[in-house]
Amino acid sequence: MERKLITATVIAMLLFIVGAPGMAQVQNQPYIDMSTSVERQVTPNELYLRITIRESDYKGKKSLEEMQESMIGALKALRIDVPESLTLNYMGSDISYKLFSRQIKPRTEATYMLKLSDAAIMQKVTAALEERQISNIELDHVKFTKENELKAEMAVEAMRQAQSEARILAGAIGQEIGKALSINSWMSGAQGMPRLYKARAAGNGEEAMADAAIGEPVIEVGKITYRFNVNVRFELK
Repeated sequence: MERKLITATVIAMLLFIVGAPGMAQVQNQPYIDMSTSVERQVTPNELYLRITIRESDYKGKKSLEEMQESMIGALKALRIDVPESLTLNYMGSDISYKLFSRQIKPRTEATYMLKLSDAAIMQKVTAALEERQISNIELDHVKFTKENELKAEMAVEAMRQAQSEARILAGAIGQEIGKALSINSWMSGAQGMPRLYKARAAGNGEEAMADAAIGEPVIEVGKITYRFNVNVRFELK
């Protein structure tokens, strides 16, 4: 047992002696650190409206079931795929339309989540529901479903930018950059609180001018800001 321990110690010392010059070379390698970031603003392509219906809002004149059918009729009139887009929040969980329309009987209050693709259709939905006295509507959250593709594009752009800037700085002192010794990256500031606001149409085209003439508000959704950051260490030659 003692002989094995001595042998292992000798091997470890030899490895340290052999590896020491290589380690020193790495530590003494001249390098340049570059930090860059790329920012993009994108329009969300999934908007989620929270719609709440209460019988108390109608003072007993209309039941929840009647208002639910009125809401569904308005959505179908706008050619919205109700089974795929509408869910019911029931006992803390989201139940699909296919299920709640058959098995769950409405109570005196219900909250629905409606998925839409853009602000234009959301404006039509909001107007149609308000005509049916359903006005408790708010933008719950938004999504950008092509986030992974966007992240890949931003990563390439940020790396190229870091390499270009490093090459310029190194060239200023008569040196060149070599391979990347280390790369760190992260995404930040992806999404804040969803924003929904109304503004007057601003004369961009005949349709906008017509809306402005009748005073119709235009619903807009705040964009999502993505920032991709990289920190790269290049060797100097």
